Amino acid sequence: MSLTLSGRRQAPGPQGYPVVGCGPDLVRDLVGTFTRAWREYGDIVRFRLPGKHSLFLIVHPDHIKHVLDDHQPNYPKDPLSVGKFEPWVGQGLFTSNGEFHFRQRRLAQPAFKGSRISGFGPAMVDATSDLVREWHPRAVRRETFDITPEMFRLALTIVMQTLFSTNISDRAGELARAVRICNAHTNVRLQRFVELPEALPSRSRSRFLQARRTLDSFVYGLIAERRRDPSPPDDLLTRFLAAQDERTGERMSDKQVRDEVVTMFLGGYETTALSLVWAFSLLSRHPEAERRARAELAEVCGDREPAASDLPKLRYLRAFYQEVLRLYPSVWTMSRSPAEDDRIGGYHIPAASQVFISPYLMHRHPEFWENPEGFRPERFEKSATGGAPLYAYIPFSRGPRLCPGSSVAVLEAPLVIARILQEYRLTLAGGHICEPTSNVFLYPRGGMPMRLERIADSAGAGGAGRAERVRSAGSAGAAEKGAP
Repeated sequence: MSLTLSGRRQAPGPQGYPVVGCGPDLVRDLVGTFTRAWREYGDIVRFRLPGKHSLFLIVHPDHIKHVLDDHQPNYPKDPLSVGKFEPWVGQGLFTSNGEFHFRQRRLAQPAFKGSRISGFGPAMVDATSDLVREWHPRAVRRETFDITPEMFRLALTIVMQTLFSTNISDRAGELARAVRICNAHTNVRLQRFVELPEALPSRSRSRFLQARRTLDSFVYGLIAERRRDPSPPDDLLTRFLAAQDERTGERMSDKQVRDEVVTMFLGGYETTALSLVWAFSLLSRHPEAERRARAELAEVCGDREPAASDLPKLRYLRAFYQEVLRLYPSVWTMSRSPAEDDRIGGYHIPAASQVFISPYLMHRHPEFWENPEGFRPERFEKSATGGAPLYAYIPFSRGPRLCPGSSVAVLEAPLVIARILQEYRLTLAGGHICEPTSNVFLYPRGGMPMRLERIADSAGAGGAGRAERVRSAGSAGAAEKGAP
């Protein structure tokens, strides 16, 4: 810790390199650099960047509450990061700030509440059952493949069906690939501290523009079709199209609606898809958790498909998913930028600096989590926050900008996991190391190659019943570098 010329306390942190500061380390390995600095310097770390700019990492529930809730108006979304998302998502819920953001949020919120959410259950299970049938030839061959794009395709199919009443099963793979290309390009830009001119040609930018055109063509076509519909369904897209400004009476333009739909592509399905990827990897690495999940599923559902009404009884499966979100929160960092100078934990936080909150690290804090690196779903069986303080468990953020789709995710993912477990066992490819890598979200480095096997056949159609008549043959199958 040091003092500025004005006597303000400066947070501790690495010195970095001359001129460029910590920039190269952050670009090279953001997850690793944040983790090492937190362990060395504590819950507030200052990273020096080129010029006078500073980046702060905060890893303490009190400090996170300060930023996300108590002083939220002073901590809008970081414009440096948001500006790099805008060519992709525009001005939607994810990138907007202030009154515009909360107006759009009020429009979207009814689509994520109450009985409407539980009504999504059948579509979620049906889409998963379609995938189950599609996987059958692979299971016969005991094929090994990366499940990441499969979960992306499934989750996108579900979000489009539930929120926008649109069946995209024939285009899900194409649209999911386009989203991943756009995110990959955005991630490269996020890691640059000196931005290259947009006019500068590059292969990455060319692929990004083509992918964005693919998505725009689809989304604008969807909007046009819905505007022509004399009896549109009561879903999120219809609500956006019908919304009016309270003061002017103006409706949203096609561009504004497009931005909100694309925002749902970004945050409404990719996060859930990635959490499913990590979930199946953890089931493979922890055979006892898989055994317990299968036993509970057999007891609750028998030989029928799972339903939303089953989830209150699937207590272990829900606790398992909460532990997945603790260890591998899809949104592993969130950035804000103070409008005015502030102080956190006694340290000076200058206006216009970047303040990063990391759920990935907060969920591993030894002061607030018993055995923080261990895999223990049972910690969530009696507590929604695993026994930790409220702001120590933040897989969907907290405060006024809590993810509006969190209720969808905690319904969808357990149903998907349950339906796949009824039919298949997924085992990590031998020697594969499960290691997270910095991206827009928390991706597995090298994907997640898994071998697909059908639960041993016997009389009757129900996979869950079959599951409990065979030996739990799962195996850890792989080691993981630095995590459970």
